[in-house]
Amino acid sequence: MNTVGQDLGIGEDFLSQEPPLINTQPTSSPPLAPPTTTTTNNKSPSIPGTSTFSLHPSPAASAASSGSSSSHKRKSSPEDESAAVALKRQRNTLAARKYRQKRLDRISELEAALAAMTSERDDMRLQLARREAEVDALREMLSKK
Repeated sequence: MNTVGQDLGIGEDFLSQEPPLINTQPTSSPPLAPPTTTTTNNKSPSIPGTSTFSLHPSPAASAASSGSSSSHKRKSSPEDESAAVALKRQRNTLAARKYRQKRLDRISELEAALAAMTSERDDMRLQLARREAEVDALREMLSKK
């Protein structure tokens, strides 16, 4: 019975591999719009992420913008939101991977410490058995005298 992975020539170990820590695909921001040079527009070209003011504001625009601009937040584009979500997911993935690796390292350290303690306990039990045998032998020698 063939699976999709076998049909594509992908082995089982392919699915068990973790992705690399660094994403090799470049994450680029959307290209900036070229500045417009029309003479009918009195505003400066807009650059995302910066606030620009018109060099020739109209009285209606300045009155409307002064009262309501503080209460409204500028909405980000869906591309910016998806890029932010992708970045957040990537950071979360890296943090989760780092946490899992730290947990595995801690478990390994604890297992090594457990093995050392078990070995030490076994050595002490052996010493105790030898000393008990020695005490029994000495008691026997005392009782024969």
